[in-house]
Amino acid sequence: MKKTIFTLLLTFSISFFFSNAIALEKKQSAYDPMKSMECMVTTDFYIVHLTSYQPPKPGAEKRHKFKPFCKELPEAGPSFLAIDLMDKDTRTMPIGMQVFELIDNPEGGEMINGKSLAVIPPKLHKTGVAQIQVDFPKPGHYVLVASIGDDMFADKIRIPLRVGIGSAFDITVIYPYLFFILIAAIVYGIYRFFVYRYNLKNSTEQKE
Repeated sequence: MKKTIFTLLLTFSISFFFSNAIALEKKQSAYDPMKSMECMVTTDFYIVHLTSYQPPKPGAEKRHKFKPFCKELPEAGPSFLAIDLMDKDTRTMPIGMQVFELIDNPEGGEMINGKSLAVIPPKLHKTGVAQIQVDFPKPGHYVLVASIGDDMFADKIRIPLRVGIGSAFDITVIYPYLFFILIAAIVYGIYRFFVYRYNLKNSTEQKE
């Protein structure tokens, strides 16, 4: 009986893991940055939506010429960054864009702007989409700064970028697995309790 329960638990664990892995893979393959809230960036006055593009490697088989990403790009190299201006009034305002490499702050704290890699002077974007092309020289942290307005009071929108260094670990991903492990531990504990009671009862009856 003990072996049977362990087999059932193991089978359920494997099925649970693979079903979640398949679901996650489907979710990633169906990822649409246009519907992702992670791509939305807001200030006190404006909202923009970022979409990043990278051309496929030479010789690679791709269904699309460019694959869309958000704030995390898989590798360094030529990239295209586009922000959709969600507020209609921004289409009559000059929008500037600049990409910086982020470097460590010698005084500690958050990283600061380093070398400028690309810049688009403030101009009107009547279509509501502002674009900039940049060649990331190496994996690392970067930032896209969009300025709305062309004077000293222009509103600045900073969009951090992670290039070629993978996604930041999100602990919430393992929560469903921790829940399952906890349930399995409780079930096993209950099983061991009844086995102990059963063995203790048999041992007492044999002594009598």
